[in-house]
Amino acid sequence: MNTSSHLRIWVALIAATFFLTPLWRTHEAMDMYVAQELRLTQETFGKSVTNELATRAAFVYRFLPSHAVESAKIEGDGMKRTQLITPGPGVALAVSFNKYIEGMVQLSYIAVIRIMILMVWLVVLAPVFIASVIDGFAQRAIKRAEFGAIRPAAYTLTSLIVVPLSMGPLLYLVIPIAISPLITPMWALVTALPLALMVSNMQPIFGRN
Repeated sequence: MNTSSHLRIWVALIAATFFLTPLWRTHEAMDMYVAQELRLTQETFGKSVTNELATRAAFVYRFLPSHAVESAKIEGDGMKRTQLITPGPGVALAVSFNKYIEGMVQLSYIAVIRIMILMVWLVVLAPVFIASVIDGFAQRAIKRAEFGAIRPAAYTLTSLIVVPLSMGPLLYLVIPIAISPLITPMWALVTALPLALMVSNMQPIFGRN
């Protein structure tokens, strides 16, 4: 499986997670999920930083199409018409649809908060990834200077590890369980070594080193 196919599979999995989660989580479970996420964020960053993140997330959230999605709920006159036309299954379907929309909105809000958290960690962790890439290129240059082996098999193996790990931040945005923000530095530490190994075994492109 090449890298692009691998990426497409993970993107499809992440999209499916986002769109299918409201189907199997109740409204009460989603409310609890939001509360737990905010509590874990406060335990990690403190109350003031968490409030600032929540404020910024609310500001960004206003510019997302989530409000348009929320307006799709069947309420008021729409619900009355449904009760008149199909009072039994129609109403049940409308209620289920409204719960699904509410779940989508809650997931979107949590995703925005997690984006804010990732931006905080990006400032701290960017040097780790830069150092990993530089180390990988340095090791690759040493191998070429000493006529060492640049192993395609090692590159393929490490890419199979790096590609799913690189999808970690996107999966973090949509995974429907409360997660401590401390997962991000742990993810960075796990990703740094295979990233350096992958870069050190990259093959020359178009005949260049």
